[in-house]
Amino acid sequence: MTCFVTVGTTLFEDLINKVLSEESLRNLKKIGVKKIRLQIGKGNFENEVVHRVFKGVTSDEGYTNVEGLEIDYYRFKPSISEDMAEAFIVIGHAGAGTCLEVLALHLPFITVTNDKLMDNHQAELAVMLSDEGYLLHCTPSTLAETIVKEDLFSLRQFSAPSKKFVAEHIKQLVGIKNV
Repeated sequence: MTCFVTVGTTLFEDLINKVLSEESLRNLKKIGVKKIRLQIGKGNFENEVVHRVFKGVTSDEGYTNVEGLEIDYYRFKPSISEDMAEAFIVIGHAGAGTCLEVLALHLPFITVTNDKLMDNHQAELAVMLSDEGYLLHCTPSTLAETIVKEDLFSLRQFSAPSKKFVAEHIKQLVGIKNV
């Protein structure tokens, strides 16, 4: 079973470092994860966590095996949809596109918001979706404990509103009357 981790296009080294921490790796194994696929974006990692796991990140993709977990990474792909669809669980940033794509797949989803950002609009979306029971939300410092929360596998199923409903709502907002 695969855990897919995505940071999107931004720099979010704390997320990758926490996923690769000994505690997070141990907890991912506890919930049945056998493989971790990381989309690491443009981050450059020089800390001990990544050196312990990958012996340094020197290219745009790589592979290793740590304590029985297969771990691979890449920086970017034209689309990460296939990686999401193949996952058992997704851990990622809380960008709107990522949230909607994962929720549409009905996968267990942990959003990790970057608590170092001043204007963290992603946190607003993550908190709202978490409050509604669609995903779990945390920061890098609480990721390891969030991975083993019991409600991760009993989250609400997200269903997108119908196109007709959205179209009617937009027409109402802009003042177009039905013909």
